[in-house]
Amino acid sequence: MPPLSTMRTALASSSTQIVSSMHQDYIHDCKFDIYGRRMATCSGDRFVRVWDFTDSGEWTLVGEWQAHKASVSMLSWGHPEFGSLIATCGNDNEAKIWEERTSHSASSRWTAKAQLTEARKAVSCVEFAPRHWGLKLATGSADGCVRIYEAVDVLNLAQWANAATLQCFSDGNGVTSLSWSTGRFEPPTLVVGGSHPAVYRYTEASRQWSPVLVLPPPAHGDVRDVAWAPNVGRRFHYIASCEGEQLRIFKLSRGSSSGEGDSLDLEATQTIELPNAWRCQWNVTGTVLAVGGDRGTVQLYKLGSDGSFQVVSQIQGDLSQVAAHRSM
Repeated sequence: MPPLSTMRTALASSSTQIVSSMHQDYIHDCKFDIYGRRMATCSGDRFVRVWDFTDSGEWTLVGEWQAHKASVSMLSWGHPEFGSLIATCGNDNEAKIWEERTSHSASSRWTAKAQLTEARKAVSCVEFAPRHWGLKLATGSADGCVRIYEAVDVLNLAQWANAATLQCFSDGNGVTSLSWSTGRFEPPTLVVGGSHPAVYRYTEASRQWSPVLVLPPPAHGDVRDVAWAPNVGRRFHYIASCEGEQLRIFKLSRGSSSGEGDSLDLEATQTIELPNAWRCQWNVTGTVLAVGGDRGTVQLYKLGSDGSFQVVSQIQGDLSQVAAHRSM
C-alpha cells in the first residue's frame, strides 16, 4: 500500500494512472521504498519487479527477476542506510534477501545474498525491523512460527543468524501478517496476526522474546493484516487489524516507567464493519490509517473529536480505465 503522500497525489489527480505490471498472475504485494519514489511488486508468477518514479511522473520498470520457485507472497524494503535491499518470501518455504547492484550503464541487477530456509511451510509475511534496531528481519510462516533473523555483518549480507523462533500459533493457517513497533525508547516489539493478534517483546535481561499481550480473536476467520502505528511521543499505541468483514483498531496503554519494563495493556477497541478489508497501513505520524479492499477502493481513517476513528476520505480507482487497459 503506498504512503499517504502518494495517495494524496492520486486523490488530487483527475484520472487514474495505469501501470502495466507485466505479471502473469495476481499481484500479492506492492511496497514503496522509504522515499516513495520506488515501487516493488510480487506475484503468483514467481517474479518480483521494481519500478522507479521518473521526473515526468511515470513509473518505469528498472528491474525484474524470478525470486522464488513458487508464488511470491510478500516483500519488504530495507532501510537505505544498509544499501538497496529487498526481502521476499514465498510458497517454496523460503525467505530471501536481495541486493541491487548498479552497473556503469545505469542498469540495475538484483542478486540473491541469502536464503532463509528454516520454515517448514510456506512463508507468508516478511518485514525489516526499524533502522535503530539494526539490520534485522522478521518472517512469519504457515507453520505458526515467527523467525527473527539478524545480519551477522552488514558488509557481508550472506550471513544471517536465526536469532529467535517464536511459536505463535498451532492451529489455523499459521502466521498471516506481522508488523514492528517503531518506538525508539522501547525494546523491540512486534504484533503478529493469525487466528488472533498477539504482541511479542524482546527482553534484554532474559535475552528472549515473550508474548506480552494476546488480543481477542476476530468474530470470523483469521486476521488478514496487522499494522502498528508509528509512535511520535504518545503515551499509548494503536494497532490496526484487517479481518475480512471488519476492521479493528486497538489502543494499548503503556506503563509510566521508562525502559524495557514498560507494560502494554489493552485500553480500548474500536470495531468497524468493513467487508473485504484486506490490507492496512498507517502514515508516518500514526495519525491516518489507510485500508485497502476489493474493487480498487482505499479508505482513509482519522481520529475524530469523539475519540473514534472515522472515514475522512476515500480513493476510488477508475475501474473503467482498468477494464479498457485489459482489453488492449
